[in-house]
Amino acid sequence: MPKGAVAPVTPIIQRKERKYMRQRSTAINIRVTDGEKRKMESAAKKCGLSLSAYLRKLGLGKEVQATLPQEFYEAYRGLTSLRDNWKSLPETTVSASFDEVVSKFLKAYHAIDEPGGASDSSWQ
Repeated sequence: MPKGAVAPVTPIIQRKERKYMRQRSTAINIRVTDGEKRKMESAAKKCGLSLSAYLRKLGLGKEVQATLPQEFYEAYRGLTSLRDNWKSLPETTVSASFDEVVSKFLKAYHAIDEPGGASDSSWQ
């Protein structure tokens, strides 16, 4: 290498990334019904995982956990805000804020039961 030239760093980083990117080269094929496949895909989606990642984790005995709908986090933020400020708010505002929080929790609860929601008891 000529004096003063800088060696490229990216090939080393790229080789490292590739090493971990595709270590999985063996496929496992299983037969399931259409309904079973839909349930597994739905469960994987609720956990924020691909079907392969979901089944791999379950097969290796790792814990998988469904994620909550965004509405739950919004309701929680509203509830904590109300908790922090309720003494300084007028009674009508507190009442309206409680109604709003309850509405958000109900929206979140119903989002769970929707086909695209975060949880579906039929797969458990």
